[in-house]
Amino acid sequence: MNMKAGKLISMFVAMLTTFTMSAGDFRQPYPVGEAMEENPDFIGTAYLYPLSEVKELNVPMANVTFEPGCRNSWHRHSGGQILIATAGIGYYQEKGKPARRLYPSDIVEIAPDIEHWHGAAPDNWFAHIAIKCNPADNEVTWLEAVSDTDYVEATNSRDTVETELSPRQQAIVAIGVCAGHGDLGRLEKALVQGLEARMTVNEIKEILVQTYAYAGFPRSLRALQTFMSVLDRRREAGIEDTLGREATPVGDVTASEKYAIGRHNLAELSGIPADNPPAGYAVFAPIIEKFLKEHLFADIFERDILSWQDRELATVSIIAGIGGVEPMAAGHMAICRHQGLSAGQLSALLDIVESNIGPQYSTPLRPILGKLK
Repeated sequence: MNMKAGKLISMFVAMLTTFTMSAGDFRQPYPVGEAMEENPDFIGTAYLYPLSEVKELNVPMANVTFEPGCRNSWHRHSGGQILIATAGIGYYQEKGKPARRLYPSDIVEIAPDIEHWHGAAPDNWFAHIAIKCNPADNEVTWLEAVSDTDYVEATNSRDTVETELSPRQQAIVAIGVCAGHGDLGRLEKALVQGLEARMTVNEIKEILVQTYAYAGFPRSLRALQTFMSVLDRRREAGIEDTLGREATPVGDVTASEKYAIGRHNLAELSGIPADNPPAGYAVFAPIIEKFLKEHLFADIFERDILSWQDRELATVSIIAGIGGVEPMAAGHMAICRHQGLSAGQLSALLDIVESNIGPQYSTPLRPILGKLK
């Protein structure tokens, strides 16, 4: 084992020993089920909840929840498998290939007899629906465990992320940049793009609400009014868009509790320890630091209708649309990297910015990419 790998494993173990969230606290759309304790084919604790009850349908499905760092052993299915990520952050890896980082709504199609493993990120809970394909003759063959060394190297490799943005991610960027810039004509097209990419009405509304935290209420309100008009026209044309579920708010907590939530969320988002001493604007104007923690990173980022990666994609896009705020863009682009987005994906984000509002807004941000790890 080399020194770098040893250091990564030490960090991994430290993360697991300090993580205190329970399975019941992890927010996801399906029940957590029962713990599969002392299962030799899993490292860590996973939970299983069957979702399909009618056996005649021949579509066995289950919700599988992994605690941080939990993963199953290398294995293969003779009839294949489909995974649908529903909450948290996870990984999927095929033999001989880089690991793929998984976020809610990601789908993994696993061909028959492909050796693979899947599980949670080192510092996040993860849940997915597992669908057994061709169940009549689909056998599982369990192989060797995924060692700590292999797991840490897979989940820390920069090769684990995609180089392109999905259609949904492209829509998030287009909506964010047009809302932040105040270009309502282009925003209309971006909103339709989002709906056609199967974003729900509530997910898009959430991006437009979040816009106010960066671009102000006027930009946010005009964007919401534009979205209302788009939905009205589509409804008149006989198109019924999916409303989707509502976000879960923070709840009734004290100001100090809310500050603690925001402080924790920012540390998790950025990877920067929460106990770092304040600097810069936080020293000059402490009240804005309080507002950032209690409101932006608690009231807004705690709402679970969008993943943190989605929110940061939207944030960088909104900021790019404003222009002239490169230090803030740099900070949030670094958070995007910490949340699993590659430099290639951020470059694709800037391409969308440029195609919508011009190179004068994308060009100042491109040098930032070369400085990010």
